[in-house]
Amino acid sequence: MIRITTGDMMHVHGCFPLNVDYTGRVTIRMRDRIDADILARALAKTQKRYPYFLLRLRYNESAYYYDENPLPVVLLNTTGRISLNTPEVNYHLWGVCYHDDYIHLDTFHGMTDGTGMYHILSTLLYYYCEERYGVTDHRGIRTLEDEITPEETVDPQDFLPDIDLSKVTPPRYKEAFVPETDGKLTLSPPTLWDVAIPEAAFIPFISANDASPGTMVSLLLARAIDSLYPDAAKDIIGVYVINARPMLDARETCHNCLGMAFFDYEPRLRAKSINTQCTIYRGKTFLQSDRDIVRQALTVSANSIRDIVRSSPTLSAKKENFAKLFASGEGYVSYLVSYVGKWAHPAIGEYIREFWTHPPNTFSLMAEIAAVNGYFFISIQQRFRENCIREAFLRQLEEYRIPYEVVRVMDSDIPYMHD
Repeated sequence: MIRITTGDMMHVHGCFPLNVDYTGRVTIRMRDRIDADILARALAKTQKRYPYFLLRLRYNESAYYYDENPLPVVLLNTTGRISLNTPEVNYHLWGVCYHDDYIHLDTFHGMTDGTGMYHILSTLLYYYCEERYGVTDHRGIRTLEDEITPEETVDPQDFLPDIDLSKVTPPRYKEAFVPETDGKLTLSPPTLWDVAIPEAAFIPFISANDASPGTMVSLLLARAIDSLYPDAAKDIIGVYVINARPMLDARETCHNCLGMAFFDYEPRLRAKSINTQCTIYRGKTFLQSDRDIVRQALTVSANSIRDIVRSSPTLSAKKENFAKLFASGEGYVSYLVSYVGKWAHPAIGEYIREFWTHPPNTFSLMAEIAAVNGYFFISIQQRFRENCIREAFLRQLEEYRIPYEVVRVMDSDIPYMHD
């Protein structure tokens, strides 16, 4: 029996009572049609490199937990949604699919976050490209040649100090403009638009306006919503996901290790130039990414999680209480943006034509950003029927003469997750 760590505890226990498939799919379109035999060998090596991800999720009367899973991680020839923790995937919490020139990495977000998914993907693509194309450069990629260190498997949030929560002033959040409620849009299952933007056009625009890719997309989404609802009674509040590993001195950990920066598009920002708006957003990012601030926030979070565990002796109690924590952003977030960073392995990147990240359905509106081989790939997911906000986002690009291509419009294809 392997216990669920502090950083993963809320993610695992909170998603199931809310019927959220808390999973992600990273889709890579390669230069050529996939060689299934080579991909199978690459997957076998990748599985061997990550023994701590060979898990099966189980539960008893008191909690969810993991068991070691010695079965092979599956490779499926399909583009459809697969089901994790089921016989279809040998009860694993991740799997690999392929079709034509596409590779899909499907992962349970309760097991790891985007950084962890990128590590698995990097290893998989390295071993695939090594045999398929003769790639030998594996700097920064975890391979079988590297020792598996304790730093990879330890959750730093397990070791954050105990504090007296009664002496902590809870943060005060403002209610945010939520598109499907305040915007009176029609609730629907999640849908995606995959939008490709040339790096040669986007980077100069980003740099000229003192932004980063994540803050720029965050701002353009806020401006898009504001253009549709200029008289909204609530502020448009975006959340930008922060990788908290550096702040916790735990760059190698495989566990969920995330913070958040809040961007409040206040009415007084509206009259300012886009350059000033970008500077303000970037300043908000720097302030909220401060080492001490992030450590303090995660210490409070870790103690809150420990309190729930202590006060919830049964699985049903844990699910009920962690579901509240899991959904605590409802009503306080207009949209979420996540960007793990530009693909760091150019020797592999030259064989990648597209790179998409499809997220779980946890917020009203989300944008996941990837970048490789001269393009930004932005997946915009929403859980309402009307396309007005996505169209307004594209108009923002057009206003600043940023070329783009809507590559596909589709329903969510992330895997189902079963407990």
